[in-house]
Amino acid sequence: MKTIIKDGLVLLKDGEGYKIEKNDILIDGDTIALVTNEIPQKMLYMVDEVVDAFGKLVMPGLINAHTHAYMSLFRNFADDLDFFDWLDKVDAVEQKMTEEDCYWATMLSAAEMIRSGTTCFVDMTIKSAKPGFTEGPPAAIAGAVNDSGIRAVISRGLAGVADSEESLMKFGQATAEIEAFKNHERISFIFGPHAPYSCMADYLQKLTNAAKERGTGLTIHLSESDGEMETIAKEHGTTPIQYVDSLGVFDVPVIAAHCVNATDEDIKIMKEKNVSVAINPKSNMKLGNGFAPVQKFLDAGINVCLGTDGCGSNNCLNLFSEMNMAALVYKGANQKARCVDAGEVLSMATENGAKAIGMEGKLGVIKEGALADIILLDLDVPQFVPRNNIVSGLVYSANGSETDTVIIHGRIVMKNRKLIHL
Repeated sequence: MKTIIKDGLVLLKDGEGYKIEKNDILIDGDTIALVTNEIPQKMLYMVDEVVDAFGKLVMPGLINAHTHAYMSLFRNFADDLDFFDWLDKVDAVEQKMTEEDCYWATMLSAAEMIRSGTTCFVDMTIKSAKPGFTEGPPAAIAGAVNDSGIRAVISRGLAGVADSEESLMKFGQATAEIEAFKNHERISFIFGPHAPYSCMADYLQKLTNAAKERGTGLTIHLSESDGEMETIAKEHGTTPIQYVDSLGVFDVPVIAAHCVNATDEDIKIMKEKNVSVAINPKSNMKLGNGFAPVQKFLDAGINVCLGTDGCGSNNCLNLFSEMNMAALVYKGANQKARCVDAGEVLSMATENGAKAIGMEGKLGVIKEGALADIILLDLDVPQFVPRNNIVSGLVYSANGSETDTVIIHGRIVMKNRKLIHL
């Protein structure tokens, strides 16, 4: 299928920053085939669909680098609780969830993310697809991703010790799911040790070795709370980041979620080991965990990407809202107005997220040869008038409701604010 996006203002990379140009885009199958000032008139009759982008901004789809899509069912359920009290309340319900519960919860999350401009998310989940199913409720999270049209990198959250009956069962389920979806165009997998306080050393090493064998990576919650820092210091005499590094976890590509309490030595290690950090400012504030040292991450050259976390600790999956928070909260926390600027935050939600999942240059950018994960934003709305600086507007003014059309893997999944496949 061939699609032309016509007469839009297109967000393009310009060195380390961004520029906006009036351009037409030709999508051939799943790929951006051409970005040009004006596509010849005769080509308009040779494609399957022409999308009128006049008055709209055409930009890369946003990438949510850390969430738990099944947690949409926990929206407004466990609010105003301390971190470990929150974990206990959520865990009690998680234990009762079925694959079908996770499927419908993820379908709800997919609808919310698509409607607010997210085209890809990195997920840590609690259920794998039942054997023999790749779509529908029995296929859990992966089934919902397949059926909704969104893109995802999925990890099964794993905890405990490596050789317990339960751990062996869940690990087997996770690897079987990876095999079942190994040829899927929009679904890929990484391993997901939950955290160093819940996933024991032998299991952390087992999952790291499994990632090495499969040529993939993993994602893990790290240095999220003061309680975690105290537990790991008491049990291992070090920080969570230094502890997992000592076990070899960083020998594979890692997306480390949160890292609120990362020390200077931790930051040095993460830079040396090319760890990507997924910050989640709203979740960290809501749970009273504090503020990640994001400016230090950026100064060190660490790849910083942006996540919402799950609805249980954020209440929404709107990455525009998260961008706004990221650009504001660290300024306040550091009492420095030039801390974490709009362009840096926009990169976190696009190209940095793509780099974290090993798809640098394929996602998070508009350019020839990249995958066609594209969103169109309506600029004819009060919050974008006047258009003094559209890049700043995306971070400081937009709220996600401007998302008009969403294309994922070359397929239109939302048009004129109407979800087509859900």
